Amino acid sequence: MANNMLPSMSPTTPVVPRLPHPFASPTSAHTRGFKRSASSDDDENGDGDTRPSSSSRRNTAVKRACNECRQQKLKCNVQQDPFVSCARCQKQNLRCVIEPNFKRVGKRNRNAEMEREMEYLRERLAMYEGQSTPNQPVLNAPQPAADHHSFTPGPVAKMEDDAYLQSQHTQVAATSLLDLRSGSPMFFSLGAGEVRLGHSEVNELFTEYFQLYHPFLPFLDQVRSPEEYYSQDHKLLFWAIVAVAARRYGPRPSLLKDLAKPLSDLIWDSIRNQPNHHVVKALCLLCTWPLPAERTVTDPTFILCGAMMQVAMQIGLHQPTHPNDFSRTKVRLRQEDIHDRLRTWAVCNIVAQTVSTGNGQPSITLYDSTLDFKVDDEEHMRIIPPNLFVRLRQEMAASRINKLLYSANSHRFAEGAATSYMSLEADRLKEERVKEDSGSLDGVDSNLEELYHYAVSLHLHLYSFFSPEARLERRDDLVALYFAATAYLERVFKLQHEKKLPHVPYYVMQMALAAGFALLKLLNSDFASKLPAEKGRQFVLQTVDALRKAKVWSNDLLDRFAEVLAQLWKESSRGRSLHSLSQSPSLSNSGMGTMFNHHNQQQHQRRNSGGLLDDPLGLIIRSRMSMSVVFDCAWRWREAQVSGAAEQLENTVMTNPTNPDSSTNSTPPPGAVVETPAQSLSSFNPHINTLSMPLQLNNGMASANSFEMFDSVSWLLDTQPDWTYGSGNFGNDFGV
Repeated sequence: MANNMLPSMSPTTPVVPRLPHPFASPTSAHTRGFKRSASSDDDENGDGDTRPSSSSRRNTAVKRACNECRQQKLKCNVQQDPFVSCARCQKQNLRCVIEPNFKRVGKRNRNAEMEREMEYLRERLAMYEGQSTPNQPVLNAPQPAADHHSFTPGPVAKMEDDAYLQSQHTQVAATSLLDLRSGSPMFFSLGAGEVRLGHSEVNELFTEYFQLYHPFLPFLDQVRSPEEYYSQDHKLLFWAIVAVAARRYGPRPSLLKDLAKPLSDLIWDSIRNQPNHHVVKALCLLCTWPLPAERTVTDPTFILCGAMMQVAMQIGLHQPTHPNDFSRTKVRLRQEDIHDRLRTWAVCNIVAQTVSTGNGQPSITLYDSTLDFKVDDEEHMRIIPPNLFVRLRQEMAASRINKLLYSANSHRFAEGAATSYMSLEADRLKEERVKEDSGSLDGVDSNLEELYHYAVSLHLHLYSFFSPEARLERRDDLVALYFAATAYLERVFKLQHEKKLPHVPYYVMQMALAAGFALLKLLNSDFASKLPAEKGRQFVLQTVDALRKAKVWSNDLLDRFAEVLAQLWKESSRGRSLHSLSQSPSLSNSGMGTMFNHHNQQQHQRRNSGGLLDDPLGLIIRSRMSMSVVFDCAWRWREAQVSGAAEQLENTVMTNPTNPDSSTNSTPPPGAVVETPAQSLSSFNPHINTLSMPLQLNNGMASANSFEMFDSVSWLLDTQPDWTYGSGNFGNDFGV
């Protein structure tokens, strides 16, 4: 019987290797010791597994293994409902989790990464061991001689140095093996190796971000480790956090500049290659704390903001409970994943509104029923933190103001209607704030809530510059604008006193710019007699100081705008009459009349001209919404420069910034003679009044209110050819 069944085992039959039967079950291959194929864990642990098992085992089997078992391609018996860690994680004391977006890291990739890191360490070690140049650091190098002659180090021959270097080699090798087993790289590199960060640096940067920057936009998970952000979420989110923290990172001041180019490449590459909602989170951070720019044409913040909103809608964040409607593959989300997507969508709209307001552009937000959170709904308050809930309400109000006041249809308001609406909207903002304060919202930062409340209020009252009312005695809206600007600046100065100003979002400083330029115009108009001028002067001076201290690096846009504000204030009548003129008896009235807003000259100009250029309260640039006052003053500053002076702005900012509180760049001692206005700033044209500017412009420039002309305002602060003007009436083209 046995011989019939095994004919191949007879002595006369040649031994032929037995081939597996073409219809043999997969189980037979496993029982003979064949290596199983590298199939997915879903197939190995799901319904496709035909290995015999008991009924209880079949009931507890899951279709998805934990992260650790998936990484090693091992059998996993984790249970999801109720959750029970698998036996392997319990035995090896590993963190047993199941994440839907987990991806395995190939060992070959990790080996290649380790080889590159080892090569990098060898180069660093060779730098310490080599003696090619006298400036390289040397272990146990002797100190320079007393005569301060240069010392050329010789070869290091001490045995303790060799033993130390050998121990370093051993530690590096051991660390590499440990990192290889854990799946985390020794270094986090960006681009083609331009930026490399060790684990200690990354931990410090993440700690700095969550301590100093996170409170202003609290939507990221502080519990997750940097490795989880890097490997499980998205690399762009990891590097976005690093870039924000690198803005004031003392141990490595040049890190942000080193990150700028490779991070920009990573941004566009991530947007192009199937982005997920973690990419949207990264864009939220990079729009809130953008990479500093020195030119407006090189600042991509508004472009990235639009991409952020479009990507969010493309992947369905505005419909967080229906992800399959926006995906080619089936998506299964847990409840916490849905909450995370909804929270990210709320932050998207908050950031988009602040970017639109700060850049003077129309709102690109989408406030629908998805974001209709209720303060008395416990489920809603678990989804969105109280600080974000308040911020969302505030930015909804800013969007409402944009659409009703600053839109292209705002001319439909009858005379006085706009002022009435401003009063009603101001009352509504106060009521909403009182309602939030009296509600059950715990954990709201009152200081930040006040800051953003007054920012929205300032955004509202800046519409006063668009009012056609010519009778100053009826301009109560200008008084409200003054107090809105000073109230907001008081909160900014409070942050400066608490040493939080270097970490605030860029939007906070953009609104501080608008407040400073608004005070500049108000205090150099006939309306200044109704305002506390000396207090306003102090606010302008402190604004210049705050802008300069909030800059990320020298000659960025904040630094340049601060210089423009300082020069305009210094050359304006109010900037001199309150400080320099009171100290200088030699300053003649004739010199005053050639440059500044002398009161009699203002009255004469207003009686003989109806153009906007003759009115310091009028706006030439009127298409940038509440930020029109900033670009209007920048335009006036440029036109007040003598030929070629605007091109020297960078040199002035870097080497000799203007002191707005004196007639020279340094404050003169008491009793010193102050020079005449025409000699104060050589870059200013002494025949042009910087805030009223009675210029003759041609019809080409008269169309400056079009969006095509001012969609990019780079020419305001950049080097551009001079404009040539002919005859024409500028005011008529504005409907004045």
